[in-house]
Amino acid sequence: MTSAKHLQNICVVGNIGSGKSTLARLLGAAIPESIAIPENFDDNPFLELYVAEPKRWAFTNAVRYYYDYVRVYDELTRERTYTRCFVDAGGATNRHVYAPYLAHEAVMTPAENAFYNLLCDMIQRAYQYPEPDAYIFLHAAPAHCFERMQKRGWRYQTENIALTYLETLERYLDAFQTRLQAERIPVLEFDSERIDFTRAEEQAHIVARVREFLGD
Repeated sequence: MTSAKHLQNICVVGNIGSGKSTLARLLGAAIPESIAIPENFDDNPFLELYVAEPKRWAFTNAVRYYYDYVRVYDELTRERTYTRCFVDAGGATNRHVYAPYLAHEAVMTPAENAFYNLLCDMIQRAYQYPEPDAYIFLHAAPAHCFERMQKRGWRYQTENIALTYLETLERYLDAFQTRLQAERIPVLEFDSERIDFTRAEEQAHIVARVREFLGD
């Protein structure tokens, strides 16, 4: 049975290589009654096609990404045996960062963008996918994220994603954070260039800051 208690959703946002997945997993494991909702891009057959040929595959890839965010969230929260979800990127990032990038940089056509938003609205209603209650932004210079991405070594990224893409994406991330703050939606920021996620002391400090932010 689904509990009537509100399930708090916190979206972890940042550039490629900023540490979103690492932070979401850390918080999901360290904070009681919490879960990390992963970015499950492995099931998306259009991602590598999009990276290699953006204008041809942007629309299809964006819709599939949004659907996978919603589907994975639904699968992992159906029983609701916890009270918080730390969402790695999630549908909000897809709609409010990547989709505006695709539209404003003319990667998607206006007609594709309109249809993308229509389909996302339908998917969100069908799954009752919630908007985030709060956001955690990880900030790192695009050059630093690019270096991390190269070290990570995912072929489809290292062979196709340039530093200029991360620099452009950073502007859309900043615009999204500014919008959230203007709307008085809770936002917590971390400078991920200064975080060593392998150190227990830093992990404990991050977890403590997040719990304070969430009112624990």
